[in-house]
Amino acid sequence: GSRLRGLLRAIRQAKELVAPFSPRDRAAVLTYDSHLRLHLDFTADFDAVRRILDESVLLRWPSPVEPGEPPSLAAHLDREEARAVASPEQALLALGRALLPIPGAKTVLLFGYGLGELRGGTVVLDRDYDAARAALDRARAAVFCLDVVDADWHSLEVGLQQVAEDTGGQYFKVHENAGAALERVAAALSGHYVLTF
Repeated sequence: GSRLRGLLRAIRQAKELVAPFSPRDRAAVLTYDSHLRLHLDFTADFDAVRRILDESVLLRWPSPVEPGEPPSLAAHLDREEARAVASPEQALLALGRALLPIPGAKTVLLFGYGLGELRGGTVVLDRDYDAARAALDRARAAVFCLDVVDADWHSLEVGLQQVAEDTGGQYFKVHENAGAALERVAAALSGHYVLTF
C-alpha cells in the first residue's frame, strides 16, 4: 500500500520536475515492472511527457516506440534485451547501454521503492549491478533516486542509496519533505558547473 501511494504521488512529482524545462531540454519516459518498457522517446514536447505520465506509466503497457529525431533513446535501446530484463539492476544495465551513444551528460530520475533483494537480513544487489554501474558511468549518466515509500526507513532503500552514490547522483525520500527534495533535484538538473583550479 505504501508503495502504491508513493508511485501515484510520484506521477505528480515527475510532472512538477519537468515543468521548468526549456525547449533545449529532452526527456524520455521508461518503466520497469517485469520488463523494461519505453513509453516515450527523448522529446522536448513536455505536454507529451505529462500526458504519458498521466495516461500510460501506471495504467498500460506501451506500444513499441519508433526512433525519433536524434537524440533518440529508442534508436539505441535493444528491444530484445529490454524484454528479457528480469531485475531493476538489469534494467539499469540496458538503460546505460542505450544511453552510451548519446553525447553529453545525462540524468536519470529513478522513482522507485527499492533496489536489491533482502537475503538473511542483508540487501544484496543483483549480479548485474556492477555492469550496470559501469555502463551508466561510461554513458555519463547520474542516477537521482526518489524513494516513493511512505516509511521513515525500509530495507531496500540501501540499494537506491548505493546506485545514487555510485553514479554521482543523490538519494531522496520524497514522503518526508517532498517540496525540499524536488527543489534539490530541480537545482541539480538545471545547474551549471564551473571548475576553477
